[in-house]
Order: sequence, then C-alpha cells, then structure tokens
Amino acid sequence: MAEDEGSQEKTEEPSEKKIRDALEEGKVLTSKELMLSVVMLTGFLQIMFGGRYYFEEFTGGFRSGLNIKDIVLYDAPLLSVVGDRFMGILKPIILFSGPILLALMASQFALGGLHFIPKNFSLKFDKLSPMKGLGRMFSITAVMELGKAILKIGVVGIVGVFYLFWKLPDILALSDMPLNQALSMTGTLFVETFFVLVAGTLLIAVIDTFFQWRQFRNQLMMTKQEVREEHKQQDGSPEVKAKIRQMQREAAERGSVANLDQAQVVITNPSHFAVALRYDFEEGTAPKIVAKGSDAIARQIREEAEKAGLPTFSYPLLARALYFTGEVGGEIHTELYRAVAAILSFVFHANSEGDAPVIDVPKELQFDANGRSLERRRV
Repeated sequence: MAEDEGSQEKTEEPSEKKIRDALEEGKVLTSKELMLSVVMLTGFLQIMFGGRYYFEEFTGGFRSGLNIKDIVLYDAPLLSVVGDRFMGILKPIILFSGPILLALMASQFALGGLHFIPKNFSLKFDKLSPMKGLGRMFSITAVMELGKAILKIGVVGIVGVFYLFWKLPDILALSDMPLNQALSMTGTLFVETFFVLVAGTLLIAVIDTFFQWRQFRNQLMMTKQEVREEHKQQDGSPEVKAKIRQMQREAAERGSVANLDQAQVVITNPSHFAVALRYDFEEGTAPKIVAKGSDAIARQIREEAEKAGLPTFSYPLLARALYFTGEVGGEIHTELYRAVAAILSFVFHANSEGDAPVIDVPKELQFDANGRSLERRRV
C-alpha cells in the first residue's frame, strides 16, 4: 500500500495548506540569478542617468577627505572632521543603494512574495556536520548549481568577448584621440559594455526563473492520495466524526433522563434500549420522545420510570425503531404513529390493565441492536 502511494504521480495543484506549510518550512520561490540581474540593471540605469552626479559626489568626497586644512589651520577635532567626510560619502551611497534595495524587494514580491520566516534565522547544527557538508557538495543540487554558474560565466563571457572584438577598432583609436574625446569615448564604451553584460545576465535570469518556478511547483504538487488525506485531516476522519457524534448523542441521552417527569409511557427492548414518550392532548400533535438511551442509560430510564410509576412496555422492535429513527425532543416517525397510538390508548383508556395490545412495526423500520435494517439482512 505504501509503495502504491509513493508511486502515484503528482498531478494535483498544491492546496493552500501545502503552500502555507512550505512557507513555514522556509521554502519560498526565488531566483539568485534574477536578484543579480536586478542589481546590475538598477545599477546600470543609475549610472546611465545619474553617473555624472555620482562621479562628482564620490570624487568630491575623496578630494575633501584628503584635505587636512581644517585640522591644521583651525585645530578642528579629528573625529568631527572624519565624521563630516564620512557623511559626504554616505549620501551618494544611500542614494545609489536605495533604488537597488527597492528593486530587489519588488522583484522578490512579484516572484514569490515577501515573507519573514523565523525558521530561516535559527541555528542549524546539521549544517556544521562535515559529512553532511560533503554530501551537499556532491549532491545533484550542487552539481546543477555548478552547471548554472559555468553556463552564466560562459554566456556573459562570450557575449562580452564578442562585443569587445566588435568594438576593438574604437578601442584602438582611443590612443589617437584628444584627451577629452578619449575620456568621452571611454565612458560610452563602458556604458555600452555594461549594458551588454546586463543583457546577458537578464537572459540567464529569465531561464533560471522559469527553471526555479518549475522546480518549486513540482515540489509542491500533490498526489490524489495526499489531497484525500489533507481533506480528511481538515474535515476530520469519519471515525473521529462518528466518535464525536456518539459522544454527543450519549451526552444528550444522559441529559434526557431528567425529562422523565414529562413522560407518559416507556417502551423498552427490554434490556438494551428504552424510550420515554409523551402525547400532548391540547396540541394534538404527534407523540414526542422526551428521553431515550441504550445500555446504562436505558437501565437508568427503566429504574427512574419504575420509581415514578410510569407504565413500561417491552416491545423490542418498536423500542429499537423509536430509538434509531427519532431524537430527544422530536416527534416519532410517522410510520410508527399507529403502533404508539395503540399503546397510548391502552394506557389512557384501559389504565394499563389487561393484556398489552398487539402492535405492528413496518419492516423498513425494523432494526437490530446495532441499527442495521433487518429487512436488508433478510435479503
């Protein structure tokens, strides 16, 4: 059986519970290559549109950092001067890294969502095991990661080399250009080369993102048996629900014994079942069950009925029919009206003297002690 379940194909989409469990275990869809390409692309855009600003800020910061005039001439505190110089460099760093951080968060949110998982921050002692470390180094996942790294270097390297060969005449011509023109051409070549490298990493990121999504989805896919087991856990297994219903029924039956003062007659099995009935002449409705029980509860009903002097009749088929087809506080089954009416008439008009009436219980309402239909068993 276990082999059959293990051999089942994962053809079902992951449920919400399976996804939540994966998140709790620290499994989140992500792509390192996508994050790297986002960093490079965001950095490239900032250099292209704000390169002059960052160049001036960084060079100005380093230039002022080398200026010690304030310390020599004005005897300014060294820590104050160092702090000013550091803040001058910190501003462009924050302006440059801020958009990169926002882009990383946005890309991860779009891919697999942003989740704070405390489990990922816990210390994992198994990571310190040398044997397990060697196992991870030579695992299939490690081999695949190595293959992706080689592919990434190969793709980016080949694209970069081809681009440089294509631009080789312009590079060689730099030595014959005036300084300003050479610097301008160098900046242009740098930006274009960086763009080519970014384009290469984006291509790898697209491939890796699809691969990671496919692998993550396959890991979360479920077999039909897993779906059934999950539904059983969420809804409760039939055995547990049956036990709960039995306990609720027994609790209701124990509480129903207190209603015996409202009963007018008790029908017994004679030993396993007991049902107490009442008929309201003013309402003129069908007889109702005021108390019922099996085994110990039935014995308690019989004892209390004897103490109260309630008329008690032994009709096994009728007692089981009333027990299995009715609930405490509810009316009896319509097919049992005739039988119960005969007994009530005997109690009210004959004062329970003489022979008890002969009654007939419909075959479809005849049960054994376990509630199984006797008619079906005969068939």
